Amino acid sequence: MSHTINQAEASNPLYQKKMRECTICSSAGFPQQLITFQNIGQDPTSGKTIWKPIDEDGNEHKHKSNTQVIGKPTFHRKRIVDIAAVTDVQETRKLLSEGWEYKTSYPATISNIPHFILVKRE
Repeated sequence: MSHTINQAEASNPLYQKKMRECTICSSAGFPQQLITFQNIGQDPTSGKTIWKPIDEDGNEHKHKSNTQVIGKPTFHRKRIVDIAAVTDVQETRKLLSEGWEYKTSYPATISNIPHFILVKRE
């Protein structure tokens, strides 16, 4: 068996390096962005090796992002506006049906009457 190697492929260093998918682009919704890394030297202060991402064309890789997506949901934390420690189960059920959130319960007295801690968020 004889193997033939194209001279252009053998001389191109990108074909000798292993290409892998860019995880940053993939998590932004752009899969199959193949990159490799090129060693560009060492950081003089820390001594760490500096790597530059290179795309399939041999150019420096620029991460893709989906910042132009219209209507991207933004999540805001609801702040707590009230806290209640309730001992009556019926009152606890009433507050839960009004939109309060259950946090925890614990026996807070000597007679071990359970206290239910509820919070109301805005």
